[in-house]
Amino acid sequence: MKTRSFHLAWILFLLLPLVGCNPKLSTDYGKSKGIGRDSLNGFGALRKSYEQAGFRSRDVTRLSNRVKQTDVIVWTPQMLGGIDIDVTNWMDRWLSLGNKTLVYIVPDSGSESKYWASASKLAPASQRLEYRKRAAKSVNQDIRWRMARSKIASNGWFSITPEPYRVAPEALTGSWQEDFRDLNEATTPISIEFNLKAFRKNKATTPPATAPVAGFSTNGTGPGAPNFNLPSVTETSDTEVTFSTALGSPKRTLVGEIKAKKWKNSRIYVIPGGSLLTNFAFTDEFSQVLANRLIVESTPDSTEDLLAGFLTNKWNSIPVSETKPGVPQASGMELLTVWPLSLVTMHGVFLGLIACLMMLPIFGRPKKVAKEEHSDFGDHLDSVAALMNKTGGEDYARARISEYMRRMRGETSGPWVMPEPPKPKPINLSSKLVDRQSRNPERLQHTPLAEENTESRTETNVTESLEQATNIHSTNSTEPSPSKPDDNSLGDNQEAKH
Repeated sequence: MKTRSFHLAWILFLLLPLVGCNPKLSTDYGKSKGIGRDSLNGFGALRKSYEQAGFRSRDVTRLSNRVKQTDVIVWTPQMLGGIDIDVTNWMDRWLSLGNKTLVYIVPDSGSESKYWASASKLAPASQRLEYRKRAAKSVNQDIRWRMARSKIASNGWFSITPEPYRVAPEALTGSWQEDFRDLNEATTPISIEFNLKAFRKNKATTPPATAPVAGFSTNGTGPGAPNFNLPSVTETSDTEVTFSTALGSPKRTLVGEIKAKKWKNSRIYVIPGGSLLTNFAFTDEFSQVLANRLIVESTPDSTEDLLAGFLTNKWNSIPVSETKPGVPQASGMELLTVWPLSLVTMHGVFLGLIACLMMLPIFGRPKKVAKEEHSDFGDHLDSVAALMNKTGGEDYARARISEYMRRMRGETSGPWVMPEPPKPKPINLSSKLVDRQSRNPERLQHTPLAEENTESRTETNVTESLEQATNIHSTNSTEPSPSKPDDNSLGDNQEAKH
């Protein structure tokens, strides 16, 4: 059942990028459709091999009753972790149907480092140094991924322990060793990064307390994993299983086979490394033979209408949506759609529609209200202007505006500039003192300034009194008019009054 021609075509397709340094080399891991067909770490070649063997392939995104119709499920998770208990129970029920096969491929570092190592040998001399740099960079990345891994919690089927470095198994043993007897070990080097063993219930099912917690790691565990790790915790299944090595060595297992009595003729094959079956891995004869043997072992007795499902998930768990057997019964709000409540429901909906139409003219269209801003300085100006309008302070406001225009803007004319009032003439006190001294030099020579001010005020009062007396005399003609006093007598009178 070997499709040699198909494998040779895949080899030629994958070796085309080796001619030059391809900057758009895809290394996405886990997918078998779309980009998974061209990626080094994709599984498009494995999916095509199942299709060449007579299987119809489909993508599996959730575990439902429809998925139970598949004969083979190839599970290629992108992130290293334990299997959820809900997924374990669903798989257990599916395997119990009989003639079912689950192929579980443990995610590892992929085939990028092998690709650059092979490409550097075929690259031209001008690009050979660049290929060697990329090969060394991919090897360092593989080391960081291996250092970030921790012990994986088991669901009761098998036990996986990460290795700190790649391990090459010794002489192959197991029930499949006859298919690999004629292979040249020198041309097909094999190495794995995990130690696959049977699960023992006397050991802890979760990582020990000294194991590194995945959530604190800054690196992922593989090319398809994110840059964080989640704690690997799960529950073990109650199904009694038997583990055997289908292909491996005395100390390492390359293909583990798991069976159970309740599963009838169903089985699980575990591959401890996706780099054994990736697209680039198909350039090795070992991977071609391994894929062919997997297809042969997973083919059921009934070879009609074969269906293979390819399941891929990241860090999140696979959703399980399985309906319960029996007639579905309405519950909650669904009861409103069941007779006789459905009749009342329809009338209620119709009355509610009428009520909405009645209130529609009342509600009307929403009015757009201008948003009021309390921090606008114009509101302060409006308030001050309103207060000044009430108190009649228009002249004061115009005076302030005019002052602003003159001082701040330097304007001397305009609609807002008021004419300046005339300035009062300054009083020359020195001229007055000279006049007083000329009229009465003897007395003012020794008079202080305060007495001079008092004298001037007294003189003004006496003058006003004389004017009033003159007015009275003019009205009374019978009285003789008084003579005007001279300056000496006026000065004596002022001094006496003072």
